[in-house]
Amino acid sequence: MTAPPPMSAEPRTATRRAPRGAVAAATNGAAPAGRIEALTFLGANFALALARGLPDPDRALRGWLIDEGRRQRLTVTTIAVAADGATTLLLLGGGRRSLVAPPTGGIELEQPGRRGVGEPVSVAQANVPPEQLGQRLRDEFDAAARARLQERILARVARSAGSLADASGPLAALHDATRDQLPRPEAGPSAACVAHVDGFWRVDHASYYVEGWAFDRKAQLRSLRLVTPEGRRVELLRNAFRYSRPDVCTHFSVPASERLGFIAFVELPEECASHDGWALQGELSDGSGFEVKAPPVVDQPLALRTTILNDLDLDDGDGLLRSAHLAPALTRLQRRLSESVEIELVDQHGIPPEDPEVTIVVPLYRRTEYLEHQLAQFVHDPEIRRADLIYVLDSPEEAARLRRLAGHLHDLYGVPFRLAILSANAGYSTANNLGASLARGRKLLLLNSDVLPAQPGWLSRMVDFYDAHPQVGALAPKLLYEDDSIQHAGLHFERNAADDGAGAGTWANEHFYKGLHRRFEPADVSRAVPAVTGACLLIDTELFRDLGGLRGIYVRGDYEDSDLCLRLREHEREAWYLADVELYHLEGQSYPTPERAAASRYNQWLHSDLWSAALSELEGVA
Repeated sequence: MTAPPPMSAEPRTATRRAPRGAVAAATNGAAPAGRIEALTFLGANFALALARGLPDPDRALRGWLIDEGRRQRLTVTTIAVAADGATTLLLLGGGRRSLVAPPTGGIELEQPGRRGVGEPVSVAQANVPPEQLGQRLRDEFDAAARARLQERILARVARSAGSLADASGPLAALHDATRDQLPRPEAGPSAACVAHVDGFWRVDHASYYVEGWAFDRKAQLRSLRLVTPEGRRVELLRNAFRYSRPDVCTHFSVPASERLGFIAFVELPEECASHDGWALQGELSDGSGFEVKAPPVVDQPLALRTTILNDLDLDDGDGLLRSAHLAPALTRLQRRLSESVEIELVDQHGIPPEDPEVTIVVPLYRRTEYLEHQLAQFVHDPEIRRADLIYVLDSPEEAARLRRLAGHLHDLYGVPFRLAILSANAGYSTANNLGASLARGRKLLLLNSDVLPAQPGWLSRMVDFYDAHPQVGALAPKLLYEDDSIQHAGLHFERNAADDGAGAGTWANEHFYKGLHRRFEPADVSRAVPAVTGACLLIDTELFRDLGGLRGIYVRGDYEDSDLCLRLREHEREAWYLADVELYHLEGQSYPTPERAAASRYNQWLHSDLWSAALSELEGVA
């Protein structure tokens, strides 16, 4: 048999069933490698074992789970050796097969190259709860060694399993039994050093958003760590954003200018399944420490998104809050939201066109009455009946009502369309991308629900122009306000001279000729522009899919369109404004304006940060 690799390498797992009568032969030439005195199972695939009397603790080991003559190969990793060298803590891994054996089963250790066969230890007799094994570890190893071995156990389990989820409970019990309990700090007005977690949210499977405060009267706080129930520790204050907390300053009678509050986006090496049992541990310069209990983890993505956007107001302009905490948290959160949403069902109303040239995707969010407003206009345009029209409901709490209404609206207007219901609120980008995944047309039109045509025939004119100009990547028409003034005639980028909430030096998307009359002469010229709006945007369907659709990193619905145009520019495709086609855009009515203000500020900053070089080149392009 081939000996396993050294412990510094990734252990390999071999699982096999020995032929009948071959058990003794399989271990011929091997000798007992000490005896397992106690073991505890960490979920179904791992066990921790205390072995005594290993001839050479640092030498490679093999393990076997034996039951009724069948032998399952185990990976064996030495976690730690006690100071006296007599006791060794081992991690046993079962690979893809479960380690849990019936009471008749046993575990045997071997060291290759030694003669003789040892008797296996009964699983039933050696098995102890993790708390009991933890007490044994306290007897055998000092505090520093116990802290190191807990970290190594977590790393080994996570590396092999990819997650601590299955082993979370036993690991937490083991950690609680082995660690030294730190004192709880005095939190009164005369306290010298204390910290507190006010808010604790899960961003995704392995990252968190933490808000709280830390007070250190004598500047002795050397470290402040967030500790998982399983014992994984992550430093908070070193990279945290610190800000003023007048309420805390008043409590401790210190100047209000002191930055006692903190915000931190933290990442763990692996998933932690526990919502409760987290702690905040402080370490002082003299080696002493304290511990406070953290509140349970809140796992509400939409509420967290609102919290993060509200924290934009705390930004002091140095970029740390947004770049190190808000942007990573929101990016991970948006990805999580997008990946968790799917099309739950699709209702077909009317007979779908056989070979549609264009798919029109219209997201619906709350203001679902615009579905009827559009259909009331579309009914006058035969081209729409030949298009693949898809409405995507992004507020599924309204699904039951809208599904009933959609049937009535089709009976009334006769325009065929599909209604796709999402499983949860996804946001503008994901709603459009999911709608586009259903597209049957070779062209894709992204259309807001509050955009209404001025006259029939507009769709074919857009398609004809697109096909006649191979350099076009994204095409958008002239959009008008209700008073016939211009809302959109292409987009350009304008640098902010002062901080408007998004940050000084960021670029805002601005509309050419906004507010001028629809017949303003320069606005009647079709031309290439830096970008166009996504309120009514035509693109080749395959091109859209090749680019990955709209990027879901932006919140709610701003800057995805110009981001798409800038990515098209990287592929040598241009954004074009088509002056000959006019539609009305009510602008911002598809969801309430107050909800998008903070999101728009964040999106502007993110867009500027991502496209800084390209925007500098395009600045002032008219």
